[in-house]
Amino acid sequence: MTLLIEQVLRVVAAAIVGAAIGYEREIKNKPAGFFTFTLVSVGSCLIAILQQNVVNEALAMAERYAQTDPLVISAVTADQGRIIAAVVSGIGFLGAGAIIHNRFQVKGVTTAAMLWLVSGVGLLIGTGGLNNYVIAGVTTIIVLPLTMYSRRLGDKLSKTKKVQKITIVFEEQFEKELFDFLAQQGVIVRKSFFVNKTVQQSRQVKESIIYFSLPKTRNFSDMMDQVSKLDYVYEIHEA
Repeated sequence: MTLLIEQVLRVVAAAIVGAAIGYEREIKNKPAGFFTFTLVSVGSCLIAILQQNVVNEALAMAERYAQTDPLVISAVTADQGRIIAAVVSGIGFLGAGAIIHNRFQVKGVTTAAMLWLVSGVGLLIGTGGLNNYVIAGVTTIIVLPLTMYSRRLGDKLSKTKKVQKITIVFEEQFEKELFDFLAQQGVIVRKSFFVNKTVQQSRQVKESIIYFSLPKTRNFSDMMDQVSKLDYVYEIHEA
């Protein structure tokens, strides 16, 4: 098999692997899905092939001038890891774009990590070699079932956690302190919605509706009592 045909097959293999992993993200309706993962995997593969071709060209040039001009050999350099290292760094920025931070919830971390993983798989395939192919294949075989299981596990856990709803009125400047206190009480905030803002005694007061869940070890009434004792909380009741 010529090097050209092998490299074409590497691109195809990278596309298949990226599409397979991306499809799992797609059905979960994540920020990056089927097409994004395919592009990252193929792109990483192309850059690895480019790196390999640059090195091969440098070696061929050195061999070509070995007899006629030894000085040329010393001038020919080929860093086998420079371009690949740039990919590893660059994927970090792409992954950061998939992470969404909304108030006190962070989403997209798993998608970002999988983008980073797929770039590594693409680099393995693009670099070539039987060992790299085997490692890329085993990685895909391990990751895909785990991601599917994580979806089922997440659905199962979400069903076992009862989501409750409260309306709370508090001083707006203490919003961060309020949510930090809720976290200390074991409260897992699912969603929060702004309802109204007023001014009371020259203070900005905010009313919000919070959806949350509590661990089985925590009592809802005790939590409500603890929150109601905070100086900056004016009113709290079950919605």
